[in-house]
Amino acid sequence: MKKFLLVVLIGGLLFTGGYFIKKTYDNKKEKERIEEIKKGWYVEILTDYINVREKPDRYSYSNSKVYKGEVYEVLNYNLNDPNLYWYEVKFKNGTKGWIANNTSGTYLKDYNNPVDIAIPIIKFEDDTYKVVSIDDINYKHLKVWDDKDDYKITHIVYHEVDELRGIDQYWIKYTITDASGKYSSKTQKIEFEKNPSEDEVTSFLYYTAD
Repeated sequence: MKKFLLVVLIGGLLFTGGYFIKKTYDNKKEKERIEEIKKGWYVEILTDYINVREKPDRYSYSNSKVYKGEVYEVLNYNLNDPNLYWYEVKFKNGTKGWIANNTSGTYLKDYNNPVDIAIPIIKFEDDTYKVVSIDDINYKHLKVWDDKDDYKITHIVYHEVDELRGIDQYWIKYTITDASGKYSSKTQKIEFEKNPSEDEVTSFLYYTAD
């Protein structure tokens, strides 16, 4: 009986040791695979999961998902959908599929993109931006996103007079432009403790909609 128990114990130890050796080896190979992927164009999943589609179409057949934290090599892209940026990615087993990012970039993060796919965007939470003077304007309150980091933000302050109330009103229009020339703009009301001079602002007559 003791001999049998000893054999079982040794067998269990060998099995456990072999399992951990294999797991360590597999983890090392997976780490090397991911490091290789990160040398090129790849995406990292930011949301809990994204459905994998057969085609770059939200109504296309889907039989699998990708999950938060996973990274995938990008093979191709498609911009036909105005609300989504589609990426063709390669999976570990060599198969391919399409996953989508929303135009706010919250579904996935795009790295080493050679073509600058997305239109950059600006968001802010408050209806009114309050500063002491025009020299205090900054962009810290803005939420900006693009698939590449080489974008630039500029602004113009517009002035108009509310004739009914006899007060000055000011608006600030932000424009974000990426390296490929794509841009978008967003306008916010701005209030000053010390109103700017007329040569520091632009008449609202010249304002163009976002």
